Amino acid sequence: MEVVTGAGARNHWGFAIATIRLLLPRDGLRRWHKSLADGLAASGHRVLAEPRHVAAERPASLALVETLEDLLYRRGRPGASDCLGSDEWPPNEAARGDLVFDLTGAHETQRGAIVPLYDGWPGEAARDAALLAGRAPEIELALVDGDKRHVLARGLPALERPTVLRFARDAVASRVATLALAVASKPGCGVDRARAASSSPAPTPPLPFFAASLAAAARRKLRKLVAHEDHWRIAVRPLAPGVAPETTLDRLGDPQWRWAGDDRRRYFADPFLFEADGVAYVFCEEFPYATQKGVISVFTLDAQGVASPARVVLERPYHLSYPVVFRHEGHIFMMPESCANRSLEIYRADPFPFSWTLDRVVLSGVDISDATAFPFAGSWWLTGATNAPGTSTWDCLSLFTGNSPVGPWTPSGDGPVLVDASAARPAGRIFRHGEELWRPAQDCTRGYGSGLALCRVDAVGPGVLEQTVMRRYRPKGGLHTFNASERFVAIDGTVARAKSAWFDGMTL
Repeated sequence: MEVVTGAGARNHWGFAIATIRLLLPRDGLRRWHKSLADGLAASGHRVLAEPRHVAAERPASLALVETLEDLLYRRGRPGASDCLGSDEWPPNEAARGDLVFDLTGAHETQRGAIVPLYDGWPGEAARDAALLAGRAPEIELALVDGDKRHVLARGLPALERPTVLRFARDAVASRVATLALAVASKPGCGVDRARAASSSPAPTPPLPFFAASLAAAARRKLRKLVAHEDHWRIAVRPLAPGVAPETTLDRLGDPQWRWAGDDRRRYFADPFLFEADGVAYVFCEEFPYATQKGVISVFTLDAQGVASPARVVLERPYHLSYPVVFRHEGHIFMMPESCANRSLEIYRADPFPFSWTLDRVVLSGVDISDATAFPFAGSWWLTGATNAPGTSTWDCLSLFTGNSPVGPWTPSGDGPVLVDASAARPAGRIFRHGEELWRPAQDCTRGYGSGLALCRVDAVGPGVLEQTVMRRYRPKGGLHTFNASERFVAIDGTVARAKSAWFDGMTL
């Protein structure tokens, strides 16, 4: 998410908010509308939900696709875009509000209200035009005044199931709510931009979309019979003196890249390099298919980057991954992802590298993935992918602050600092590029771990992380993690790996 700051005008909604009006479709109340209202109320606002009649023209083919998806993909738990009856959430009477959100989904919007825009256009037709084309729309929350848009926040949601319209709508709706909560907490910011008046883009025909969705689902089921679809592998290469580590990503086909061992019974991912006493170690996630639970393993490298057999060094009753290893005050620590335990834990080498003792729990009761600490402007900061129930961890970055790399950590700001499927989730240590700090981030616009963005860190402060994407890499097979030491660079990528050598050579 980006809460936009700039020289935009401040008007009646620039002071502390007391009453927020939500304009909602009378015959189209959704679960995410109520979730947003509950979140605003929890933040101390008075919330009024005002139903409005919306003239909607829904093509018969779109209604058919919605019905078919409901039959095929109905889940045990409700989705964000599922309907709510007025008896489940009685609307309020109309009243004046300090801040008004028009969430009716209509193309014509109320003057002076804040409206979600999809690729710059209001209305659900604009949203569906992007989703039926197989991509996420850029979401903006803006005050619309003729051809002027006063943009208050923007974000790019992740679509974990882009081939299913109802799931894609859920993802977009959840992030509209995320952005609305951010706007309510910082209502006086924004930038103006103009757009010539015209109709929203025409959607892709729904029935071809549904046919392609069925074909994709059939292919996935067939592949799962013979292959591990997301089989991660680690590659390492030596780093010549004076060579910037990121330049090696321009030559991923170079034979100096060496892939670690692969017995098909497990995958290896999240490589973190660490050098001690002249030995280069790679700590990583090992995921045995038999247990379906990640553990932390380590292997060493010879001078050419050839890996030794991996050895498990840390296992817990829950899944572990993303093992950040670092030195602090004479000790060596590891901070692996332990999101499955709703915690962030730090372990101390005792002794290094094969034995680790729990040193402290720095966050608990929080879902945080790929936590990465770094210093900036004299302070320590921690970034991590976070999610609320029913939302994705692929697109949402939260910020914490502390006194040292071992915490304690406290949330910085009222919510996430980024909603951006293309450059939010961490993908490795933050490193120095000349005088600048660059952070590797996952690009999940084409799926989890489908690419890598290297982002220059421009500013970090309470509730703020500003960055500029400097390079992108979207190789075949994806690129999920990037880390370097003085002598080596390590990455990982994914393939559809046949479960048996008998299937090698088949098109999966």
